[in-house]
Amino acid sequence: MRDLLPARGLLLAAFALACSANAAGAADAGRAHDTEARAALDLVYDGDFHAAEARLAALAAAHADDPVLPYLQALALEWRLEQDPTSRAHDGEVLAFADRSLGLADRSLAVQAGDGRALLARGAAHGVKSRLHLFRWEKGPAAREAVRMRASLAAAARGAGEDALDLDFGLGLYDYYADTLPRFFKVVSFVLRIPGGDRERGLAAIARVARGGSLFHDDEARVQMYEIHSYFEKKPDRAVHWIREMARLHRGWPLWRLKLAQLLGRPMGQWSESAAVAREVVATAESGERPNGRSVVADMARVLLAEALLGDLRFGEARAAALAAAAAPGAPWVAERRDRVLARCREFEEGEGQARTEALVLLARARRLSERGEDAEAEATCLRAFPLDPGSDEARLCAARESLRTGHATTAARLARAVLDEEGEPWLRPFARLALARTLESEGARTEALAAYRRVWEEPLGRATLRAEAAAAIRRLDPGTPLPSAPPGER
Repeated sequence: MRDLLPARGLLLAAFALACSANAAGAADAGRAHDTEARAALDLVYDGDFHAAEARLAALAAAHADDPVLPYLQALALEWRLEQDPTSRAHDGEVLAFADRSLGLADRSLAVQAGDGRALLARGAAHGVKSRLHLFRWEKGPAAREAVRMRASLAAAARGAGEDALDLDFGLGLYDYYADTLPRFFKVVSFVLRIPGGDRERGLAAIARVARGGSLFHDDEARVQMYEIHSYFEKKPDRAVHWIREMARLHRGWPLWRLKLAQLLGRPMGQWSESAAVAREVVATAESGERPNGRSVVADMARVLLAEALLGDLRFGEARAAALAAAAAPGAPWVAERRDRVLARCREFEEGEGQARTEALVLLARARRLSERGEDAEAEATCLRAFPLDPGSDEARLCAARESLRTGHATTAARLARAVLDEEGEPWLRPFARLALARTLESEGARTEALAAYRRVWEEPLGRATLRAEAAAAIRRLDPGTPLPSAPPGER
């Protein structure tokens, strides 16, 4: 199983998937065995790679003239090899499957130049080769294959029907990443050598496929929507919808629930839900119910559980969860993150920085009071932490709310801006924006207040109450403004 958070893994997932998981069967070019191929591909997202590969191999043998099937074999094997990036044992096989797909496609095109399925398969095969090359950071070959992919897909598009969602997906991925990556990296030579894209158009196309209905790539699109919004767009509220879908649809592979637990953690601050998901993964792994329930999975989940408990200021429970996690082979981040949790717990237990420790005790107590619905007492307790640790963003927000309540809007705005201006806990930022919006509204700065409320509505980090309050404020300040009814991740 891949590490969950290494920058290398995210980068490769971003552009490499863009180059490979593309059009492999337009609606007007499908074959009867495509349903069986789709069922085999589903096993990939359940983490059952060997069963998926066996089914695809049987289909490829039974339909030896179909150029799509070798592409799907390459895609399934590519997913498996990416879970162990240190091994190159299967690189040659992926390339061989892709080359077989290209050979069969070229044979069909020699007979019928406009064969849509062959064009789509050819584009897909070039794409999976690009994905592998980029996974190995072979930028030149990755760029060349990406350009060939785009050319084949564009040719297929000229004769495809409007419902060719697999084709939509391939071109959408290309559009998004070709336009996005140069904005993130100053010098990426392989990106500079490929034709440009269109970020918005690409994102819209990927979303259409993620909502379902393509022949092969619904799940690839959902994974991409998660990767795009969690990494490039920095919009966890949209990313979480898609990783929830993968966790719901493919419970056989704990990777999706591990990613969900991680996203619910520090980016969103949904500590209790993150902990619940992590506990579920631990329980499943320990029960042996699933083929992927290995000890390394349990240790990954224990570390995520420890981080969630630490984020929720439950130091004793966090320490116990971290101590239960072993140094998982093949996942060095487990030991690194476990040790960080333990170090933080030691600091708290040993009272390093007495005032700060006392402030944390008060903040933890305030959270427990809030969980019991004792909001007034929770606010009062939280406010007592501020003079002890005025640099605490959580305490600052309590002080900002109190300042606003007592009519000191300038002080409230200063405290809220301090939270937004510093690199603190991201999950506190929507609370700070809401406090700032309230102060701006109280001062009559309608335009600025509306902008702040809209930002809270768009990015509440999973907090329905914040989103509802922001929506009410927007309607109050600008009654004619329509607000979408669906959560942002579902649009």
